Amino acid sequence: MQADQSQRTFVTYHSNALLLKLGRFVWQMHILSAILLTYVLNSVVVPQLLWPWAGWMTVFGLAQAYICFHGAARADANAPLDRISTAFDATAILLALGWGWLGFMLLPTDDTELRTFVGFIISGGVLTGTGTHNMRYPILVLTLSIIMFAQAARTYLDNPDGQRVIAAGMLVLFLLLMLGLGWVLRGFTRRGFVLQWEKMQLADALETARAEAENANRAKSRFLAQASHDLRQPIHAMGLLLASQSETQLTPETHHVFERLKQSVEILSKLFTSLLDVTLLDTQQIRPNFHTFSLGDLINDIITEFSPAAIAAGCGLRAEAGNTMIESDPLIVRRVLQNLVSNAIRHGEGTDILVTTEQSGRQFTLLVRDWGPGIHKEEQARIFEAFQKGSELTDASEGVGLGLAIVQRLAELAGARVSVASKAGEGATFRVGPFDMSDRAAAVPESDPEKLKMQDQPGRALIIDDDRSTLEATGDLLSSWGWSVDLRDSLSSDEMESLFRPDLIICDYDLRRNQTGLQLIKVLQEKFPGTPALIMTGSSSPETAKQIRQTGLLVLLKPVRPVQLRSALISLAG
Repeated sequence: MQADQSQRTFVTYHSNALLLKLGRFVWQMHILSAILLTYVLNSVVVPQLLWPWAGWMTVFGLAQAYICFHGAARADANAPLDRISTAFDATAILLALGWGWLGFMLLPTDDTELRTFVGFIISGGVLTGTGTHNMRYPILVLTLSIIMFAQAARTYLDNPDGQRVIAAGMLVLFLLLMLGLGWVLRGFTRRGFVLQWEKMQLADALETARAEAENANRAKSRFLAQASHDLRQPIHAMGLLLASQSETQLTPETHHVFERLKQSVEILSKLFTSLLDVTLLDTQQIRPNFHTFSLGDLINDIITEFSPAAIAAGCGLRAEAGNTMIESDPLIVRRVLQNLVSNAIRHGEGTDILVTTEQSGRQFTLLVRDWGPGIHKEEQARIFEAFQKGSELTDASEGVGLGLAIVQRLAELAGARVSVASKAGEGATFRVGPFDMSDRAAAVPESDPEKLKMQDQPGRALIIDDDRSTLEATGDLLSSWGWSVDLRDSLSSDEMESLFRPDLIICDYDLRRNQTGLQLIKVLQEKFPGTPALIMTGSSSPETAKQIRQTGLLVLLKPVRPVQLRSALISLAG
């Protein structure tokens, strides 16, 4: 009921506003018609009757003009129109009385042509009023009835007995037709205002829904940012802890259980990372930052990073790329290449894998080629769709089919496309590009610390993380690789003074007391210049990763697989 009342109020207000705005172009008709008829009737109607009528029409025509212009201005300002509309009704009735007086008292009885001319003028005014006054239908009925019944009465009195009923009846019929036309026009106009009101209600509902969706999206983003950090920690710790124990002497049964646990953690890590990537893309939290960088250096870094995994899988991983400078987002291109190389290692079945580039003019395309089983032609069109996997890949360990869908979306952010060419049994070639060549030199971070090669033999590793389970798991893993570890959940100024020089620093990003790993590493590298360092973080913010890489530090996103950590250590060693 409240919604209906609001709709009626809206329609009434805008109907009155339309009437007042149209009235600005109608009042002239009353005055000009009065002047014209005064001139025409001056010789046949006594001045004592004609001139007061002309004055009446002029005064109330001007009054209606003032009301219409004033009301239209108030309508534009969304001000109330009730009193203005009532005043308009009063002038309309007074002008109708003037026209009725003309039709009944001032028509010449012996001049048929003059009567017809005056009747034509009156009928034109009636038709105009029907078109403009229909939204205030009761007033339209009253004013037209005054005008037409006065003229019909005069016609009835002036015609002979045989014609008076027909002549007066024709005028009444014309009145009924005009009232019917006014009712139809009123319906069309009201329907237009109702549709406008419904459109506004729909727009308000959509705006409300949009605001709610944005609030929910922001809340989801905040939740994911916190939840991803909290969920990454235990997965990260489990993976490192299991890896640290795998080298110990275990019974065959225990060894089998450990391998199954490692496989499950690996699957969980992949699925979690993929789903988080999709969330970041959907919420547009990944924004590209284009600048010049060396494509050859990036490829060599990837080769170094994935060499241990390739060796473990029996694959030969190599690169053929020059030191080409391109313009794109290096972080996104790195992530795309990491995914493609990882896929090639996983599906290459122990074959060679080649990472190279292809040039066309001033554009370069990245190629990742393997000589594995290949991809069937009918499957190539859908492997970039979310939750799609090849028909041969049914094991849960191969993921949920998000990897290449993420690669495609990341590549689009970097201004490129991903395509595949493959034949069953002949391997597959993934192309990423094209990227524009740049003549500018790559930007060097101002705070890029000097990196020294790590010792051939593991040395002392300083590990800082405020999560105890992660700290101990990382320490156990590096201990199993021969490192001497110094585990710290925080570092005070006094502890900093008594610290022995480390050969490696591994630090979490979010530490206690609003301290970041960047701040702590900066202090440590000032105390121990040239010490290589890396950051492991559970933060899903692209800004955080960008901020870390701008300092020249290596960053690993939790959950970090042991092979990733080993590759990172090799990368730090140069």
